Amino acid sequence: MPSQEALINTIRRQKAKYCRFVDTKNWDGFASLFIERPSLHFYGPDGELLYEFNDRSEYVRAASSFLEGAHTIHQVHNDEIDIISDTEVRAIWSMEDYLFLAPGNDRPKSIHGYGHYHETWRLTDGNWCITRIELRRTILVTVPADSSH
Repeated sequence: MPSQEALINTIRRQKAKYCRFVDTKNWDGFASLFIERPSLHFYGPDGELLYEFNDRSEYVRAASSFLEGAHTIHQVHNDEIDIISDTEVRAIWSMEDYLFLAPGNDRPKSIHGYGHYHETWRLTDGNWCITRIELRRTILVTVPADSSH
């Protein structure tokens, strides 16, 4: 088993790829970060469930469709990473994302959010993959498509 520091750095690198793959629309790379049947839940600032996925392909399809033509930035920091076993890690990340969306399909003009990712990563076939995400937003600002801002 690698040292705890090496394992923590591996998880940090995997999460950095998560952000980069979304922003560069590398959907194959993005999909490779998840097990086939992850548990993915995304909550708004008041605790309401906004989105839920239990299938990697469905999640990647939804994300790629929503972000088609968009310009985005996703950032994570202030990680809290706990090694549960040789094959499981839990992490919490502070996050910020800013999305400038392409017009159409009743999408807002932009979305700017903050919150925390609560995640479980598992070593699967030699790769660290996400098995669970709960994104709990603390701030979510949406600018409607018809806004002049």
